Amino acid sequence: MNLRKIDHTNIEVSEIGIGVWSLVTDWWGGEINKAEEILKKALENGINFFDTADVYGEGLGEKILAKVFNTKRDKITILTKIGYDFYNKVNNRAQQRFSIEYLDYAFKKSLERLNTDYIDILMIHNPKMHIIKNKQILDFLQGLKKEGKVRLIGVALGPTLGWGEEGIEAIKMGYESLEYIYNLIELKPGIDFLNYDIGHFVRVPHASDALIEDKWPIYDDPKLHRSLKDINWIRRAVELSKPLLSFAKNKGMKLSQLALKFILYNKRVSSVLPNISSINELNEFLQVEKLPELTEEEYKYLYEYSINNFSELNKESIEETKRYK
Repeated sequence: MNLRKIDHTNIEVSEIGIGVWSLVTDWWGGEINKAEEILKKALENGINFFDTADVYGEGLGEKILAKVFNTKRDKITILTKIGYDFYNKVNNRAQQRFSIEYLDYAFKKSLERLNTDYIDILMIHNPKMHIIKNKQILDFLQGLKKEGKVRLIGVALGPTLGWGEEGIEAIKMGYESLEYIYNLIELKPGIDFLNYDIGHFVRVPHASDALIEDKWPIYDDPKLHRSLKDINWIRRAVELSKPLLSFAKNKGMKLSQLALKFILYNKRVSSVLPNISSINELNEFLQVEKLPELTEEEYKYLYEYSINNFSELNKESIEETKRYK
């Protein structure tokens, strides 16, 4: 597994990471009882980067990392996020809460669940602009870093695509890393963030499964996370992706693997986080490391294909963000 050094740090992360959210919730159609097996096999195959949040499984995501890697803490890099208060729900839902008092509490609880005295990368989870601009919050996080309790601070942008202005503002404020959606279909705003020398952690690299041909045809399923996306958007994305199957085949890979190669072509990407919910998916994405790299010409072709075919879908995804603002 190739490792990438996060800019301006000595932190090295595997260029393919594991997002624990798909292992501890049933939103991805996975087998939760396989989570430990998947995590162990990932580390055995060189994956050292694990991305979670306190709210994933209401602490389960962090607990399972501690259980599986309790004697291997020095061999793994953990990213976790705080900012959703699931301890005091309203109408059975966790609410965003970014008071310093709460963030301090949430951070300490994450340390307990992870059974560690430090967190490699700590992010605030899906903050809006006024939270990102809040200097007190930034000072609190930087204080944790000075105390040696955190190695890198950042902002996880979401829950949807978009948040371009928020991402740029976070960088200007001094946050050292971002997690965001970026893929062959949804280039913006991720392509703009990649102009900056910070840590870049890319999620939803397959555009809500539209770039995984093994899942075609895609049906609406209210139990799955992709149901948050308009099924007609996904079906249009699939149709527009089909001409790329032959391109991928000529490279000796699946479209789902090509989608990861496209993201990893940019050396500023620290790690990409495909949604892995089974051993088969883990094996498929591990194979990406053995496949040929894209040439500059091939990358340019894919980039132009995206601009010419997916721009409208990209715009629609960004529009979805407005309902969360």
